[in-house]
Amino acid sequence: MFTRRSFVKIAGIGALASALPAYEANSLTETKRVEGVNLGIAGYTFLYYKDNIDKICEVMNQVGVKNISLKNFQLPYDSSKAQADVVIGKFKSAGITVYGLGVIYLKTEQEVDNAMNYAQIARVKLIIAAPAYEILPYLEKQAKAFNIRVAIHNHGPEDKLFPDIDTVYEKIKNLDPLIGICLDIGHTFRCGNDPAAMLLKYKERIYDMHIKDVNEPIQSGKTVIMGRGKIDLVAFVKALKKSGYTGICSLEYEQDKDPAMGVAECVGNFNGVLASVQ
Repeated sequence: MFTRRSFVKIAGIGALASALPAYEANSLTETKRVEGVNLGIAGYTFLYYKDNIDKICEVMNQVGVKNISLKNFQLPYDSSKAQADVVIGKFKSAGITVYGLGVIYLKTEQEVDNAMNYAQIARVKLIIAAPAYEILPYLEKQAKAFNIRVAIHNHGPEDKLFPDIDTVYEKIKNLDPLIGICLDIGHTFRCGNDPAAMLLKYKERIYDMHIKDVNEPIQSGKTVIMGRGKIDLVAFVKALKKSGYTGICSLEYEQDKDPAMGVAECVGNFNGVLASVQ
């Protein structure tokens, strides 16, 4: 039976394990993973490291997370194939899969073309995007031409285009299924909505997730370490298991300082919830 005490105990062990060196952490965190739930990290989490791929790989291996989506400061938009091969190769050598790119802002047809070519040289099949409304028909056309999924990211109540995934869905519901949603549970919560309910409502079109915790369900709510905010992570994990979601759940820990310790605690706490919730 799940209790607050059992959650605290397991989450605490997970956080401790995640903070240990890689050779020690793997033996402890491996048992905390849940079949069918794939953790990742959104590249924006590593803004502090910029293009220091070796440091990013070190931190990811220490916390036992093997999937990442890249931002342009890790893989510049104008990268050649040779440059992309070097960056992607470093992650691959570290046992980490680059599964997507973004968030990429798209306002023109040329920017859509650039994004598709960018995904091709990186050899990924998912773009996390924030497109202008008027570009959606062309984005759909190119997604089909390149056979690349596009997950449109909600950016919270201050965003004029896609504040929450209700808005995203209304704009994409009649488009090709290659155009879907990246559910950011923090921005969803800041809009006053329940991330668990939104996941279940739109599960068929959600292709990526940014998971985080937020201190208040208001526009000015701030990202905090998972488990220290007010998002009901237990309810979210229950919905995650019920939904049948097979994509990546990417931690996005937004800090302007070295994120390593915060990432370790976030991963440990989330693994604790995963292991505790039946």
